[in-house]
Amino acid sequence: MINTTSSKLALLAVLGLAACGGTGVPVGTTNPVPATPLTFAEIADIADDVNVGFNAVPITPKALVPNAGGATYEGAVGGTIAVQGNVTDVAGVMAVDVDFGRDQVGGLLGNFVTRAGDDIDGMLSLRNGVLNRQSNSQQVAIFADVDGNLRSAAGEFIEVDARLRNSGFKGNNVEFIGGDIQGDIYVDGVRGDLDLSTQLER
Repeated sequence: MINTTSSKLALLAVLGLAACGGTGVPVGTTNPVPATPLTFAEIADIADDVNVGFNAVPITPKALVPNAGGATYEGAVGGTIAVQGNVTDVAGVMAVDVDFGRDQVGGLLGNFVTRAGDDIDGMLSLRNGVLNRQSNSQQVAIFADVDGNLRSAAGEFIEVDARLRNSGFKGNNVEFIGGDIQGDIYVDGVRGDLDLSTQLER
């Protein structure tokens, strides 16, 4: 696995947008895939930039997480797919929409590519996403299912059944989201493990 600061790829902020009023943002509607898809190396390069800010700020205290409005966080995911002992480094881009008033979270992931440069087509969705303000005494936790179907460059059908966990906000102005995406992956029906990290910026 790859990263400059942990055993997984730390992630980049592609472009962040924030909304600061009303009832929030439509969750799960922001497409993170740029017009020209990023390569594995481009994702890794920009990852270093967001990591500087992410690591420099503290976990957001619960009292500083808004109760109204919304924000969109964009960046990337990176880590590994492991199937029958074969481990593949992967990276992709991700957008997370947060509605602070309704405590709802949604998102999309795409532009997946392996370290070898092979594209993985398709999108994954964050579903049933919530801000949980009670489960942790120190911070507001973020939970969501991460599901969808992909297709490898070799034509393999990839089914993902995972979950966003260990996720929450960083920065006194909720500037960042970090977390893990872990769960099952099925490549042409053969079960494996998905283990990704994400760091996003608004």
